[in-house]
Amino acid sequence: MKILSFIHCEALKVLRSSVFWVVVAAFATMPIMLGLVTYINTVDAGWAPYLTDLLGSSTALLVIGYSFTACWVFGREYTDKTISELLVKPVSKLYVVLSKFIVIFLWDVLLALFMFAVVFIMGILIGLNGGTWLLIMNSFLAFIAASLLTMVVSTISALLANISKGYLAPIGLAFLIVVISNVVVQAGLAAYFPWTIPALFISNVPLGFASIAILVITGITGVAGTVAWWRFTEQQ
Repeated sequence: MKILSFIHCEALKVLRSSVFWVVVAAFATMPIMLGLVTYINTVDAGWAPYLTDLLGSSTALLVIGYSFTACWVFGREYTDKTISELLVKPVSKLYVVLSKFIVIFLWDVLLALFMFAVVFIMGILIGLNGGTWLLIMNSFLAFIAASLLTMVVSTISALLANISKGYLAPIGLAFLIVVISNVVVQAGLAAYFPWTIPALFISNVPLGFASIAILVITGITGVAGTVAWWRFTEQQ
């Protein structure tokens, strides 16, 4: 039950912050703009290309958005000067870190569900053709899976937020990653760059052992590194 109290506390921090609603608005604005600009005047537009285009284009937003949620949850403790209070309290630092990661996960899942709902509603309003529940469900599952993979690699942003003692450096890294991702894709190395692997998955490109190993190593590095950093900081 102790871990639940930590999760509840972290969830309240997120929900009571204006940042939560800003991020939600950002995740709604991009698919709306893409849908209107690309398909509003298209004759006989279909659901298949619509979902492929919008969900595929959303992977860049997922990288930036999930990196932001990860670094903000940890980085705000430094910018708000509350990190010292957490470190001196006689509580398990492991519980603190795990509760933050759990809240980040729940926040990211909510954003993914919300984004897909916006994409789906936009498709209905535009009046797309050729939609079946099987197509929509397959697209939904692929998008959620790609979102989960993006969450895994975004743990690096949490680690960087702790190392840099803020969230500006991880946010800058997220935008730099988007730029580098374009170069990596053009070079044919997308299967070996952690932040482009989720985009391959949503494009129905089979992931090899190397890609899966890279994802696992990246996720473990982010989580384990963050836990180790808090333990290290506590001892200083």
